[in-house]
Amino acid sequence: MYKKILIATDGSETADAAVEHAAYLARAVGADEVVVLHVCPACTPELDPDSKNRETAAEIVKKAGESIASEGIVVRTLVEMHYPPEEVGEAVIDIATSENVDLLILGSRGLSEFKGILLGSVSHKVLQKASCPVLVIKAGE
Repeated sequence: MYKKILIATDGSETADAAVEHAAYLARAVGADEVVVLHVCPACTPELDPDSKNRETAAEIVKKAGESIASEGIVVRTLVEMHYPPEEVGEAVIDIATSENVDLLILGSRGLSEFKGILLGSVSHKVLQKASCPVLVIKAGE
């Protein structure tokens, strides 16, 4: 059912919980591949001349990828830099579509539904516009 899973991560505690769920689910359903994605608008050479943001982004996907790969799952990592900050949700959707994934997993920021709508959170945008199933993980307190 879920042969290709995309996990969108920003390296936060909630995203780390989503990575754990992605690894568990991928192993449980026998997924062929997990794609680990970090969208980093501040990683463009113009905005990141000393490469610090790109290094951080690479570390985020490496850590998540290693965690999933330790479960014996095939992992590929991506860092997307070509979207402005207000379009991170669109970036996740576009990549999920172009990768033809069966499931998209990401963490919730833990905002109330009303605040999420007002702030336009990434998870809310993805839930509204994604063409594949979406699993949103809320980290425990």
